[in-house]
Amino acid sequence: MPEYLPFVLVGVAVVLLLVWSIKTQIKRNRRLKAALEQLGFQPCPEKKSWLEEIVTRIENNKEFRYEVREPKRLPGEPAVYYYIKYRHGGVRENADAEEEILFPLKRPSSDGLILIVKPSSLAPGLATRMIGAIATAQWDAQPDDLQRLELPPDLKDTNLMGALGPPGVSLYNLIDMSALSVVQGLGDAGGMMVRFRDSWCSVASASAQIPFCLEELVGRIRPLL
Repeated sequence: MPEYLPFVLVGVAVVLLLVWSIKTQIKRNRRLKAALEQLGFQPCPEKKSWLEEIVTRIENNKEFRYEVREPKRLPGEPAVYYYIKYRHGGVRENADAEEEILFPLKRPSSDGLILIVKPSSLAPGLATRMIGAIATAQWDAQPDDLQRLELPPDLKDTNLMGALGPPGVSLYNLIDMSALSVVQGLGDAGGMMVRFRDSWCSVASASAQIPFCLEELVGRIRPLL
């Protein structure tokens, strides 16, 4: 076997992987465009700065700067917004990007809260407990004022993998059961990071491997609007 053959094979594999990644992204963008058009989302570039202010308040992290791109609004009231959120700062050279929807929500508290939910297809167990523990650890991207909350016993082995909230506050003081029930189903549509602060709720993608199903997400949050 020629000595250069392994390098050729590696090169071919890299090219194939790159082509597959590009094709996947193109298909994802087409599905997103079709979903936005079908739902009736309209561009609202005039809301960009305003949305960035809200996102910055929700995130509440002094180490990062948050940018909103391609903002769109669903007609009607209350307004539902869709955008790509970029987080600049930290040790990474490239900004982290998340698809996100934002809408107003009434809660028992205006304090910050983050819920990490999973798809129903992922059975509860050691793996989900580990994911929840990692997701609620003290990462640099977590809000400055929140820390891991102990989940109530009745919520263990559900789609809720973890929660972050103000120290010493019970989860049930931050969100009511009706909203919590809806949130637990968002992971099935790719909305695995659900953030609350003041009168706002945002739902974001957590992994490029799990599709952010915009049509299904909008349908699931309608009972909260």
